[in-house]
Amino acid sequence: MRHPGRQLAFSLVLGLGSIAAAIVAPTATLAASTPSTGTITTAATCDEGRWPISAQGQPLGFHAGARAGDYIWHSSAGWHVRVTHAGSARVVFTGTVVSNTPLTVSGYKLEPGDTFSLSADKLTLTYHLVNHGFIDGLDFRTACATHLKFKGSMAGVKLPIGRLWIGRAGHHPLQNPFVILRNR
Repeated sequence: MRHPGRQLAFSLVLGLGSIAAAIVAPTATLAASTPSTGTITTAATCDEGRWPISAQGQPLGFHAGARAGDYIWHSSAGWHVRVTHAGSARVVFTGTVVSNTPLTVSGYKLEPGDTFSLSADKLTLTYHLVNHGFIDGLDFRTACATHLKFKGSMAGVKLPIGRLWIGRAGHHPLQNPFVILRNR
């Protein structure tokens, strides 16, 4: 004889267990993937394109002279951070990107006064971009990171979330700094 109450209870426990595993898994993945050496290792299952769809593609509203802030997205070429603002006044954008695996980085349309550096372990990218209304930025790749932590400031003040645009749709994060997790 079938017991609908037991079957429903079993289904709920199974479903809640799956949700809990999905919530707990990223934390376990974060701890397990921290490199113990400076060597870059690439797992066979790592795919640069497995970042969230919401982070894919250049924000539609991004162009030289757009609203002041950080524009962040992922593409087949890796990650991109761009800054701009309306007008030609000097505005300084600073920030960090922290990864749990080493980063490689290159500048994009940098001018005198624009600087960036990688920490000795290559896990932290720090930038200082002096913008005059055009575009300054950075392109970087990860060595199969499971997460990236972004923090941005403008003129020495932490950017409000409405001044951070992520992916083609230009989503705003819930806070600054914020973390983007790689899809499993």
